[in-house]
Amino acid sequence: MDLRKLSLILMLMGIAFLLLSLVWFFVAYASTLDTITQYGDKDLVMQMMACVYSSPPICQGAAFLSDGPSYSPVVFWLGIIMILVGVIVFFALNSQINQTHPLESMAGEHLRDGKILGLIAKEKYTHYSYMLFLIGAGGGLLLPPLAVTALMGFVLAVLGYFVYSQLLTSLDKNHLAMLSMIYLASTLVIILTMGSALFLLAALVQLALYYIGFNSYRLGRSISANNLKEEAILAFKPIRERFSSGKKD
Repeated sequence: MDLRKLSLILMLMGIAFLLLSLVWFFVAYASTLDTITQYGDKDLVMQMMACVYSSPPICQGAAFLSDGPSYSPVVFWLGIIMILVGVIVFFALNSQINQTHPLESMAGEHLRDGKILGLIAKEKYTHYSYMLFLIGAGGGLLLPPLAVTALMGFVLAVLGYFVYSQLLTSLDKNHLAMLSMIYLASTLVIILTMGSALFLLAALVQLALYYIGFNSYRLGRSISANNLKEEAILAFKPIRERFSSGKKD
């Protein structure tokens, strides 16, 4: 796989998603924006522009007045994520452009000091990625801005799987790939359910999936769709046993 081409494709797809979200936004709220403009309320127009990337109450009210399809910021954020990942992968590879054998040289350099990105010991790389995902998922329920921590974990997971794969074990790569897929799928569901009763359920399922993966990783077990049920039982079995023993006492 040509990682440079992959990074460019991700950035182009991200830009395309951003443009699509803007077109969708103006089509969905065209009549509402036109009405607001006629009354000359510039403050309301600025508040409406926030609907591009979030779902404040004014957006929900404007949706009832609009004739177009309901707008969702999910496309906007997918575009942002794709661009960020593409840029990070591109510059990570670009830093090795003057070396004769980029991957071998990079691997040798990091193996000498035992660290990736000059900061993270390769033995702890996946562990720290999991910590960022868990903090982002759990902390985001209490304080929404903390959810960005999971995005940092996603970036580490993508870099580990595509750029630093030679420095990591097959177990690491298995979990980094699963983390990336869970993050993309669950974030999409969370954004789509934002403002509804299903939002909390989706966020809790995301957190549970991260914990199941983390438990499997620390036990040295690979994880896939085929053994997810088994890994879930393994992850939460100690909790059930403690709860049961507590009831008997």
